Amino acid sequence: MATYTVTKVTTRPNTSTQWPWESLGTSGYSNLSEKVTISTSIDSDNLVQTSSFVWASKTDYTQNLRGAGTRDSVLNTKQDEYNTYMKTNNITSRITEEDGTVRVFNSSNKTFEVE
Repeated sequence: MATYTVTKVTTRPNTSTQWPWESLGTSGYSNLSEKVTISTSIDSDNLVQTSSFVWASKTDYTQNLRGAGTRDSVLNTKQDEYNTYMKTNNITSRITEEDGTVRVFNSSNKTFEVE
């Protein structure tokens, strides 16, 4: 089965604002280590974080999207915390899927919406 790659670019307003993982700890993906591998880099000005999520398959990815009945419960809880933190701290984020789908963080309802 082919892997499926998703890239998430997150931007914080300044360096005094902690990254969500600095403030809240792990993001909830640890339960899914057999399904996804994550690598992260932060740009030189320390304001933009780029994370690459390589899923075992597109199905594994879609089964763990918000609203999917099969989504991991730990991931769901942690992502609620992360999204609330992002809204509160004016952090933006954009997800680009391998198939070209783009999801943008909507802080008003704390979800990622297809652009």
